[in-house]
Amino acid sequence: MTEHLLLITLGPVQDFIAQARRTRDLWYGSHLLSELGRAAARALIDGRAELIFPSLEKGDPQLEGCLKPLRADNTPPQNIANKLLAEVPEGVDPQQLARAARKAVADYWRDQVAAPVKAKCVGLLAQNIDAVWTEQIDSFLEFAASWLPLGDYAETRRQLEQAIAGRKLLRDFDPWTQGRGNVPKSSLDGARESVLLPPRQRASDNARRYRIADGEQLDAVGLVKRAGGEPDQFVPVVNVALASWLARAGQVAKTELDALKAACNTAGVSPVARTDLPCVSPFAFDGSVLLPSRWRSVFEEQGLQGDPEAWGRQHVRPLFRKLDEPFPYVACLVADGDRMGRAINELDSAAAHRAFSKALAGFADAARNVVEQQYRGALVYAGGDDVLAFVSLPEALACADALRTAFESAMATACASLAADKRPTLSVGLGIGHVMESMGDLLTLGRQAEREAKRDRNALAVLVDKRSGGTRTWCAPWNSNPVCALNDATAMLGDRIPSRKVYEIANMLRRLPKPDEAHDDGWSRVLALEVKRALSGIEGSGLRPDEVGLALDPIAKYKALHSQVDAWVARLLIARTFDRAAIRERRSQEVAA
Repeated sequence: MTEHLLLITLGPVQDFIAQARRTRDLWYGSHLLSELGRAAARALIDGRAELIFPSLEKGDPQLEGCLKPLRADNTPPQNIANKLLAEVPEGVDPQQLARAARKAVADYWRDQVAAPVKAKCVGLLAQNIDAVWTEQIDSFLEFAASWLPLGDYAETRRQLEQAIAGRKLLRDFDPWTQGRGNVPKSSLDGARESVLLPPRQRASDNARRYRIADGEQLDAVGLVKRAGGEPDQFVPVVNVALASWLARAGQVAKTELDALKAACNTAGVSPVARTDLPCVSPFAFDGSVLLPSRWRSVFEEQGLQGDPEAWGRQHVRPLFRKLDEPFPYVACLVADGDRMGRAINELDSAAAHRAFSKALAGFADAARNVVEQQYRGALVYAGGDDVLAFVSLPEALACADALRTAFESAMATACASLAADKRPTLSVGLGIGHVMESMGDLLTLGRQAEREAKRDRNALAVLVDKRSGGTRTWCAPWNSNPVCALNDATAMLGDRIPSRKVYEIANMLRRLPKPDEAHDDGWSRVLALEVKRALSGIEGSGLRPDEVGLALDPIAKYKALHSQVDAWVARLLIARTFDRAAIRERRSQEVAA
């Protein structure tokens, strides 16, 4: 028997992760897929295969399963991607090895992940639910494998990728054989029926512990995501959104913040256990208490006693005498490598591919440090060239830039034989939304921004969800220094140009003909004059376009000039969101409302 190359993929991925309403749904779903990949990796190594991606060897501690955020030594487990590539030595049947890997993953999912959740959620589960539970759990996994005798490495790997891609075009449509009839569907995706008791029959302590609302329904898979970990190990997204604000509060309002912590402890506000993270350490309680609009909901959801409004006025309002109220928006950061396939196609041996895999693992470690330690964010996933995280707005731009720099460094090592302009680059999307949006909706914003960045590659895109409706997007290549451009625009809004003037120019653009509809270049002069008129009317000191970063070319065609002004407006309006998120101390004579 000859040596083989074996490729395995696990799923579902994107849809499964996106089906999330709370932080724990999103984090645990992503972490769970990584653990299933780890189970497959263990099975391959136990079957004498040599892993290429991920580049792990027998005895590596990263092969040990870990369903918690941290291992016993307080280090996070390495994320394992849903795609595994391995060399199968002579004498080992690749088909039998693939089947063994599939069984190992299914057993781990059923026995180590799902079964403990079912046991601890007895007070939430409907009567006689065993058959429905088993069918939903057993039908969840997607597993595909392809293998070929190992000839030319690059060509063999390419053929395996094609075979797997073809298999993914096919879908299994096995009908449900177990059902209770007239049962609500899951609130996460509406695909499977709920396994929960009616709201009034649920064990209230468990429902509160796992934040299952009265009107919420979960299927078996959704319940595993919700209850798969300990509640206080997950960082609420509101804590991430307010991390920079809380860090400043610890400096300028330490007495007031310490008093609030004591009040939270006395009242029984939900704690957050991950005090090892900078986004949690200043305030290890549910950050929702810092948002006046959430006081009543926090008391109701967490079963707290007392008048929430009176409690907030007494314990939270004193902070607002030192700092403006926090801006309740957060950035969902999604990053992805560009032209990774081209770089991998240049790898002509398993050894070269392993070195590439190790460089990607190094980037994943660097990404965790950048997001969590340097910029007070919360990392959901970092595996290979993919990053998913949440970051506060004051830190988001610098965090994105630091990730781009770390990726460039990793690729300089992994692709040293390639010219600099041929190496993979990193596109980063920042989707900005309100902290009360569902995790799935925030993730959608981040992925939309990432797709915008990848349109031209090697770029940063920022997308802001306007709660009044619609979104606003701005994108620029990294070589144009977009972070500096947005920071300059933010400073300009604070010091030189009122945002109402930017809106005035935006409205003027909408009134003028669209570029493809204007047949007379006289419109260029009209546009330039209108912009100058709007800027010259600024109270106190009229401005010229070039003074606000808008150098208008008097001989430019209307289409080019329109595009220039439109991009300027988009940049300023995106910058306005960052300006609103800026942390501002109150002067001593100011009094909080």
